[in-house]
Amino acid sequence: MAIPSSSDRSRRPFLLSLSLFLFISAALVLLFLFLDPSPGSLAFLPSRLSASASAPPLPSPRQQSLTPTATRGSPPDSQPAGPLATAEADEASQPPAEAEARGGGGVPGAGDDSGGARSVEAPDGKTDTSVAAAAGTGGDVEEPPLRVRWETCSRLGRGVSSTDYIPCLDNVRAIKALRSRRHMEHRERHCPVAPRPRCLVPLPFGYRTPVPWPRSRDMIWYNNVPHPKLVEYKKDQNWVTRSGDYLVFPGGGTQFKDGVGRYIEFIEQIMSAIQWGMHTRTVLDVGCGVASFGGYLLDRNVITMSFAPKDEHEAQIQFALERGIPAFLAVIGTQKLPFPDNAFDVVHCARCRVHWYADGGKPLLELNRVLRPGGYFIWSATPVYRQEKRDQDDWNAMVTLTKSICWRTVVKSHVVNGIAVVIYQKPTSNSCYAERKASGAPLCSKTDGSRFPWYAPLDSCILATDVSSSDESWPVPWPERLNVRYASVPGDSASNKEAFDADTKYWKQIVSEVYFSDFPLNWSSIRNIMDMNAGFGGFAAALIDQPLWVMNVVPIDQPDTLPIIFNRGLIGAYHDWCESFNTYPRTYDLLHMTNLIGGLTNRCDIIEVAAEIDRILRPGRWFALKDTIEMIKKMRPVLKSLHYETVVVKQQFLVATKSFWRPGKPASRSG
Repeated sequence: MAIPSSSDRSRRPFLLSLSLFLFISAALVLLFLFLDPSPGSLAFLPSRLSASASAPPLPSPRQQSLTPTATRGSPPDSQPAGPLATAEADEASQPPAEAEARGGGGVPGAGDDSGGARSVEAPDGKTDTSVAAAAGTGGDVEEPPLRVRWETCSRLGRGVSSTDYIPCLDNVRAIKALRSRRHMEHRERHCPVAPRPRCLVPLPFGYRTPVPWPRSRDMIWYNNVPHPKLVEYKKDQNWVTRSGDYLVFPGGGTQFKDGVGRYIEFIEQIMSAIQWGMHTRTVLDVGCGVASFGGYLLDRNVITMSFAPKDEHEAQIQFALERGIPAFLAVIGTQKLPFPDNAFDVVHCARCRVHWYADGGKPLLELNRVLRPGGYFIWSATPVYRQEKRDQDDWNAMVTLTKSICWRTVVKSHVVNGIAVVIYQKPTSNSCYAERKASGAPLCSKTDGSRFPWYAPLDSCILATDVSSSDESWPVPWPERLNVRYASVPGDSASNKEAFDADTKYWKQIVSEVYFSDFPLNWSSIRNIMDMNAGFGGFAAALIDQPLWVMNVVPIDQPDTLPIIFNRGLIGAYHDWCESFNTYPRTYDLLHMTNLIGGLTNRCDIIEVAAEIDRILRPGRWFALKDTIEMIKKMRPVLKSLHYETVVVKQQFLVATKSFWRPGKPASRSG
């Protein structure tokens, strides 16, 4: 047995001390890592642990104080085969879906970040500097996801596609129970009541991030709207064709023999007073097809609310929305359209299949209701220019009806390339109604029922006007009208004017200094926005210089500000957010909600509201909530249960990014 030397005995205490020191150091490092799971500290851990524990870093907030506004309560796959070489080259240059969804660029209006505290004055005139201090301290404490058993929409009834599900228009049980379909009752709203839908709409196979604007006006991914029937049905009319993996929209149509651009020029030539984009700003396009008319009018600063019923021509409104054109599912059946009186500058109908004189002329009386005094109805349909007996009978009935409601025939064009156009003008005073000799619809009185057009029956009377000249009824030219408040709106008062001015100023500043700077959005990929509680339309007005459009929604339980929105040259609709909106799934890039959750969830469940938000929103796109921190804490766990990525900005804003997750499928940025 070897006897240790004196040198070995002297080294033993040193080795024991060193081992103890290394053991204690390792223990302290591990303790530090698990107590401080920040992205920086987790970099020392193995990659798998780091990937599961880390989260995307929050954007560094600029120190600004904000007061709550006093308003009302797929990723790119491999490149497709096909003849569109230019489109393919452009598509190859797009950023990946994940980078786009995280807001990787294209932020307009972003200024330098000086780091100094700023304040934004809310519409009530107050400034809360405490928010700036809170914003500088971070404080984004994440709530765990709400435990919700989400399911995919299925068993919806014969003929209903789960990927295109619209609860209020696909209620098979209610539609089967209708006593009549004579007046298009089966295309009107029949919303499920109990239980309300909570299911999630699945994605179509092969869904991709939509083609960006402005290229989307002319072409979209076929797999995003895989409906081939319209291509075959309208192949001779140049509405839409298929080319490889794309659907292509050449700008044709039943009445657009030389293309829709030439048709728009033709209208202005036969009646110069139309003045697209100056005198005429808001248009209602009835029976719009794939909405090429409204799409091409955007080039002239005209915003068009295109609408048609679901499934009359397969997925025409879905085509329009995927193209990036404003559109809405509706029908003139037995109920009023969800728009205010005297809203649109022009109503247009290019061979829309509506019998205007039916049921005592109620459909045309509805157009008269929503048309601004002095506004125009442009009608290009076969009764205008064909001589067959049926067409002539329709024309004679239309002549009688328009005279009875005092519409003046401004121009009837000659037949050009097989079509012709007639343009009527609505009167600007009531004098004609009093002078009528022939019997016709009476003027509406206070006993004729509510004027509010939500689930209200069509009028059988004529809406009287309170103005005596077109100068008093017509707004100033666009774009000046955007920031002008008009007196001829409900509940107008001096305080209303002050609130309007404050709202306009507030949203202009907050959008510039916070939304463009601090929100994790890729603004260059946003084509359309739905403002779910629009108030005076200040949010939309603040975005007017961006290449996007806003659907301004005024909830039915909030003050009626929609007439003001239309007077400003913007578009919108009434809605109840305890029900489904009349749009297809996956049709909006950004849903924006301000101070609405509290009152809304007193009437319906927040789970139902979240399911509708998820249905409307495109994968990889965003939901932005501006509300109190209490409401944010209610909404955030629900969105996290849907696998949304969420960020709280300045303790007043919740920004959530929708993933490609569906029940039974892992969460993903790329589908």
